[in-house]
Order: sequence, then structure tokens, then C-alpha cells
Amino acid sequence: MLEFVRPLQSILQIKQVNSTDLVWRLHCRVTVFLLLLASLLLSARQYFGNPIDCVIGSGTVSSSTMNEFCWIMGTYISNDPNFVLDSTDLVKINAKIGHIPESERSYQKYYQWVVFILALQACMFSVPNFLWKAWEAGRLQSLCDGLTTPIVPDHWEKTRKKQLISYLSADFPRLHRTYLLRYCFCTLLNFCNVLLNIFLVNVIFSGFWSNYHPAVKALLSFDFPSWNRYNSQVFPKIAKCDFHFVGPSGSKQNRDGLCLLPLNVVNEKIFAFIWLWFLGLLVISMLNLLFWIVVLCSKGFRLWLLTAPLYPIRTSYVARALDGQGVGQWFLLYQLCRNLNPIVGRELVQSVSKAKGHNGHKTFRMPKGGEPDFYTDPEGYDEEGV
Repeated sequence: MLEFVRPLQSILQIKQVNSTDLVWRLHCRVTVFLLLLASLLLSARQYFGNPIDCVIGSGTVSSSTMNEFCWIMGTYISNDPNFVLDSTDLVKINAKIGHIPESERSYQKYYQWVVFILALQACMFSVPNFLWKAWEAGRLQSLCDGLTTPIVPDHWEKTRKKQLISYLSADFPRLHRTYLLRYCFCTLLNFCNVLLNIFLVNVIFSGFWSNYHPAVKALLSFDFPSWNRYNSQVFPKIAKCDFHFVGPSGSKQNRDGLCLLPLNVVNEKIFAFIWLWFLGLLVISMLNLLFWIVVLCSKGFRLWLLTAPLYPIRTSYVARALDGQGVGQWFLLYQLCRNLNPIVGRELVQSVSKAKGHNGHKTFRMPKGGEPDFYTDPEGYDEEGV
């Protein structure tokens, strides 16, 4: 099994610099990994055998021909919900499905498409991440390069500090605002992706979200007889198939087979997980959208978010660093402070705040001959330390 997981390991690789949040990674990394893993598992015959195996009587139609025909054309079961109660007893099945009228048949034609559907869903969940990578273009990685380690590097004070302060002090409101808007667009796209995938699965499996609810509920309550009963209405393990052909004398012949569908043993569990995962992801995405709406609307909340990872820095330093700056500048600082070494982040915000003081805002001063004290009020500083 390890050879299936190995090609996907890079998707879950932990990076030192992340330009996205946890909810984003649930969409574009964890969900993509799970969908691709399920797709690979379903395509592995060595673990689950043939996808279909039809039992037929003696005749001119070979077993392999019947299997291929039923796999391509699809199988069917009865619409009668009591049918699945008898579906574990071959004798009862033969008595029950000796003849099922066309109006009572429920056809199952999705088998050969499940692998492709899961792969398509994985691609859909990857789209926002590809867009963001193209737009972000490694900006955050270059700004944080070498400054994320627990020990502050020597070159921080010599060169990188001046470069970062110069970049953050420069007036690029449109550039930073576009950076934030693109991030918010991709976040919204993640939410739309969940809705679209829920709709896609519901269409392909003909009311999947309502029909599979009793099965998932039975599974969560450990009611396995009910679980087998309800999931067999969506993913039957035994179904019927009719093969029509012309006999030697030119008359129409029919060979019916009882088909075993081993892959549905796996499908039922994969889609039970998808049912729960997508609904949970939808709720988390809605809360994340509300979070970003509050961020964009509340200046005080943005100030708290930026101050929290820099503790024990005083809020007055952070407020002065953001004074006169738009939400785009805040977002860039927030991205930096989430990834930088906390000591580097505090010094960076403090230096930007001092630069603002020199440019016409109220100055704060450094203690004479000492390092910045994050617990000291700005009024107790001396200008010569700026």
C-alpha cells in the first residue's frame, strides 16, 4: 500500500513558509490528498480484485464477455426498498429478481466513472491553490528567507532588516491591496468549490446527499444492519444484468446474470467519508468567510490579529506601524509575522513604527545604550536609539 501513498507525500509536506491559512490547506492539500488516494485505491485490482464478476448459467455467452458487457452497460436493482433486505441470501435474490419490470428498475451506471470523478474533484480543489501560487509568485518566501528559524541569523541586523523596513515603509497601497484581494478571491473560490462538488456528487448519484443520510446516520450509531440496508440502495454489492443477443435461428435471446460488485464495498466507505468531510468542510468554509468579512470591516480586530503573534510587544507600536496604512499593508505584515521568528517580527514592526515616527508621526525612543524593551512605554525612550 505504501507505493500508492509515496507519490502523494509532497502534497502534505510541511513548509517553513506558508502564505495560506489552515482552512485553505484543508481544501487544497488535505482534501486533494484524500481524493487522489481514494482514486488510486479504486484503480488497484491487486487489492480489490475485478470490479465486476457476473454469475451466469451455461450457454454461448462467456463469463468474460458478460462481465465486460455489464461493466460497460451498467447493472440494475429493484426500486423496492425491501429488496436490499433480501440481498444477502442468493436464494431469496433469485426469487425476488426473477423478473423486475422496467418501471421498477434502478440502474447503476456510475461504476466506471468513480475513479475519474474523484480525480476531477481533486483537480477542482487544486485550482485555487494554483491561482494563488501564480499570483503570489513566491513573494512571501523571498521576504521570509532565512528568518523563520528559532535562532535569529547574524545577517538579520546587518542587511535583511534594512531591506525589509525599506520594502514595508515604501508606499505601494495598490500592490498590497491587490495582494489581499487575490487572497480573498481564492478563499471565496475554496468555498464555492465545496458547494460545486456537493452538487456534482448529488447529480451523479441521483440525490446522494438525501439518499445516503440514513446510511451515514446508521454508521455513526454503529447500527450495522441498517447501514448495510441503506447503503445498498446507493452502492449495491449484488445486482442484475441482462444481455440481449440474436440466436442461431435469428430470434432474440436473453442471458441474465447475477453480478457481484466488489468495488462497492470500498465505494460505500469512501463516499460515507466524503459525505461527512464535505459537509464539515462547508461549515468550516462558511465560518472562515465570516472571519475574513470581520477582518476587512474591523480595524480593531486587525490590530489584535497582528499583535497576538508578536506578544509581548505593546499594541501602541503595532498601531503606529499601521497608522495611515490600508488593509493591504496590514495583510502583508500579518503574513510576515505569522511566519517569521517572533523576535524578528517584533523588531521589524518596531522598526517600521520608528520609521513612521521620523516621517512625521509621534516618535518613540530607544533606551540609551540598550536593546528595545517591549514592556516599556514609548514615552520612556530616547531618540538617539532610533
